[in-house]
Amino acid sequence: MADKDVMKQTLEAVTSKIDKAIDEYAPAPVKEQLKSLEAVHPFLKQAYVVGGAIMIPVLLIFYFLGGLKLLVNLSSFSYPAYKSLQAISISDPAEDKQWLTYWIIYGSFSILESGLGFLVALIPYYNIIKLGIFIYLYHSTTKGATMVYDKVIAKYVVPLISGKKETKDE
Repeated sequence: MADKDVMKQTLEAVTSKIDKAIDEYAPAPVKEQLKSLEAVHPFLKQAYVVGGAIMIPVLLIFYFLGGLKLLVNLSSFSYPAYKSLQAISISDPAEDKQWLTYWIIYGSFSILESGLGFLVALIPYYNIIKLGIFIYLYHSTTKGATMVYDKVIAKYVVPLISGKKETKDE
């Protein structure tokens, strides 16, 4: 019981320090947003502040390890890998098409990027553009990889692979 009381007192001291820091340093719009958040969930205000304070060093570590390129590559790989593993366990041809096409595009993009690194270096904001492209390809509302398959791969690549010529009627 004594351990719980000590922990409770420590947490109360920490949360009061966080509240004082918010009152002193946070701009007015941030304070308003945190107060509206606190009205709904009383303990989330401190959690958001602490979480934000923790994220800054984490992002700096990522930046120093590999910079924006590492963050872009992780975000282009992690979520699609998770969704691909989910798609394996369900039998939905649309999901299979989405994720198989995504990985074809991802692999092609990676090969071209490594071979044409000298050109990639000349493109301003390349990593941000790349992130936008990959989010478009994998996001559940856009399903960009499926669209690329339907509009490009099915029309031009599949006939080359299968050996069939496309007719003009299609």
